[in-house]
Amino acid sequence: MSEVNEMWAGLGYYRRARYLFEGAKSIIEGGEFPRTVSDLRKVRGIGDYTSGAIASIAFNKVVPVVDGNVIRVIARLKAISANPKESATLKKFWSLAGELVDPSRPGDFNQALMELGAVLCTPTSPGCSSCPVSDQCHALSLSRDKNGDCEVTDYPTKVAKAKQRHDFAAVCVVQIVEQSDLEAWKANKKKCVFLLVKRPEQGLLAGLWEFPSVLLNGKKTDQMTRRRMMDRYLKRTFNLDCKGMYGVVSREDVGEYVHVFSHIRLQMHVELLVLSPQGSEGEEMVLLDEKGHYAIEWKCVDDESIQSMGLTSGVRKVR
Repeated sequence: MSEVNEMWAGLGYYRRARYLFEGAKSIIEGGEFPRTVSDLRKVRGIGDYTSGAIASIAFNKVVPVVDGNVIRVIARLKAISANPKESATLKKFWSLAGELVDPSRPGDFNQALMELGAVLCTPTSPGCSSCPVSDQCHALSLSRDKNGDCEVTDYPTKVAKAKQRHDFAAVCVVQIVEQSDLEAWKANKKKCVFLLVKRPEQGLLAGLWEFPSVLLNGKKTDQMTRRRMMDRYLKRTFNLDCKGMYGVVSREDVGEYVHVFSHIRLQMHVELLVLSPQGSEGEEMVLLDEKGHYAIEWKCVDDESIQSMGLTSGVRKVR
């Protein structure tokens, strides 16, 4: 999976890469590509839309496909004003789409219906005068009957998007060098290793590598607080004490960076922490939690390796 993540790096929607990989493995292990909606739904990452699209387009199965474009077309054809996000309404759209599917050419019909919504029956500027089914459109008929009190674009009901959450995080680019002298480090900054940690296998950016980071309880904090929280994290997670086995060559804030996800706006306060071993030669960091078990997966990589790694666009920009 790590190789897949590296190849996918920078594209976003990393869960899709995981599902593609796991789905492909399950199909290979099954020995045959599933051909029906029910069998396709058993494959990790394949939902109602994808299973319907594959079954109808690839295998000529008489099943519907419903996406945002199809919902918009059907909502206007039938003048359905209900919330399209509600499960009961969505179920109704699937039922209506199933009634419309051409049994002789289901794949072509489904693609045509999606294309109609994408090209003509658009959200804000529908091309009703060019629409091949305008004479059957109940929303268009209502808009003409009500003299402007009703518009085609009133359908489907517009649903307010959920407000994006605003999170704050302290990110520490930990650079480990041999030189304990600041000027010596400045003269040869590439002779170093960077500390990377692996995110949990579930949740946001699952299984990807990043610099050590700490969420700041949903609020902006001052430099002293951020550093105190980061020091606690490094000590607890890596047994890394900046006042003990490693000496601080340099520590400075390098700026802020905002990374926007679909539902989260993450504002990162980035600092560079340059450390030099203070203990005996060959002494390594110990990544242990209080129980003596490995807490998280981590690794140190040199400057050349980190440039070729499959890191997310957010991590690359931080660096």
